[in-house]
Amino acid sequence: MKILVFNEEKKLDAYVGETICDFIRQHDQATIGFATGSTPLGVYQYFIDSYQNHKVSFQNVQAFNLDEYVGLKPEHPRSFASAMKNELFSHIDILPENIHALDGSKEDMDEECQRYETLIEQNPIDIQILGIGMDGHIAYNEPGSPLDGACHVVNLHQESIESSLDYGFDHIEDVPTQGVTQGIGTIMKAKQLIMMAKGEKKADLVKRMIYGEVTSDFPSSIIQRHPNVIVCLDQEAASQLKEEDYEKR
Repeated sequence: MKILVFNEEKKLDAYVGETICDFIRQHDQATIGFATGSTPLGVYQYFIDSYQNHKVSFQNVQAFNLDEYVGLKPEHPRSFASAMKNELFSHIDILPENIHALDGSKEDMDEECQRYETLIEQNPIDIQILGIGMDGHIAYNEPGSPLDGACHVVNLHQESIESSLDYGFDHIEDVPTQGVTQGIGTIMKAKQLIMMAKGEKKADLVKRMIYGEVTSDFPSSIIQRHPNVIVCLDQEAASQLKEEDYEKR
């Protein structure tokens, strides 16, 4: 595991953005896993700027979203599919047919999960962007999710429901109570993971993710077992780590 700590958020975003852009430029086909939420937004802006400045093309990129709300159609303004479209995909030259997401509005969610799992097996993810939730979850794998799990529907914990208010829902009763997500086992099949965390509120979580026991009670701890993971942190998120364990940038 490589741990990098940046003294500016902009440097963190640029490092992750350029790492992925370099990979895209060096490969005829690249499959990238995308996360929603506020943490990677600076990276997505880096992608947009790089595309607009003719430094990278996304035409040969296959994109896979991590998770979705159950009960929302992809075109719903609060869906993660819409968020990714608004925050990134509509601003770059990625082909619509190369954008893949779980559809939380399907009547048979087991069938939808199997469809997505098969699609990822057919298009192995080269680089998966990740963030850490306030209860230690990754994607919508809440505490207690199996460490070898596939795509599945999950009952969202109250903390996850409340955090959704930051993403456009006006009232907590409007937030779906279930999500559908790539499983931890699915995520771990990616060839490389890039875990991002920012801010003092993530410091305790980062400490447990790096030093704690690998357990389903704290799903993000699973990254300790991945053979190719880069953890990118700002100084606040890294404040409880030992300095000898990370590289300053």
